[in-house]
Amino acid sequence: MPDQLSLRLEPALPKPPTTLRPMLARRLAEPFDSPDHLFEPSWGGLRVLAVVGPAATAGGGEVVFLSVDGVPLPIVPPELTGLGVRVAARSAVLDGELVVVNTSGTADPLELGHRLAGDTGRPVAFLAFDLLHLDGVSLLHQALDRRRDQLRRVLRPGDEVLTVPAIPGEGRALFDAVVEQGLAGVLARHRSGPYLCGIRSRLWRFIPSTTGAAQSGATGESGDRGHSIGATRSASGPVLAVIRRLPLGFEDLDPPPVEGSTPDGSAYPQASGLITAWRIRRGPGRWPYRSTPAE
Repeated sequence: MPDQLSLRLEPALPKPPTTLRPMLARRLAEPFDSPDHLFEPSWGGLRVLAVVGPAATAGGGEVVFLSVDGVPLPIVPPELTGLGVRVAARSAVLDGELVVVNTSGTADPLELGHRLAGDTGRPVAFLAFDLLHLDGVSLLHQALDRRRDQLRRVLRPGDEVLTVPAIPGEGRALFDAVVEQGLAGVLARHRSGPYLCGIRSRLWRFIPSTTGAAQSGATGESGDRGHSIGATRSASGPVLAVIRRLPLGFEDLDPPPVEGSTPDGSAYPQASGLITAWRIRRGPGRWPYRSTPAE
């Protein structure tokens, strides 16, 4: 009887939209620096939209992954079925890519293809870089900076999900590191730009690397983060080592990349083959992300 007499204090949310399509970038041959842009490394994984919820409470939503054509992935790896618990919202739509890394920390599109076909193997991770819809409210017209801020607040990083680091201004330095590591390229996005669903816009510029160009359809005419599983693998080197090579300091994510514990004495979580991060003071110093090779 108490359950029947209880009152729902929060209104039911409508289902988050499943008709959104990813915004696409225009290709650019040369890297550049610009205070008006955020620069992000691209691993050349499978581009997807993660539709979470709706749920009665934050963190309780089920997740559906949509391809660039809006088709739900028929098989979701078990490690990603509980992605909703990482989202501090009742409903959300996130843009990102699915990746698998091998034991040396290198992106493995072949293994990703096997996992998405239902085979067992190394874990799949979702790397989020944008937030399109939150608790029934569209964020498409908001500036990229604001969407990224909300993404960092909403997404709780873990072994299977994290936010792609965004570097303001330093496009050339990031590109050099991406080329060295054999990644797919760099995505430059205008900080004040809206999210234009399904449109290829100069507000986003994709600068492909030579060594990473063979990854998962990440380059080519489409010039976006990639939307197919390719048949070759990138060159060599830890896929995430790029993010600890730049001598920059940013106030970004948690927890700290310090062996042992956080400043309050609690242990920090390991990110299997992915990233952990620490909120540090802005200014010169070590890049606050570390690579942790996959087990």
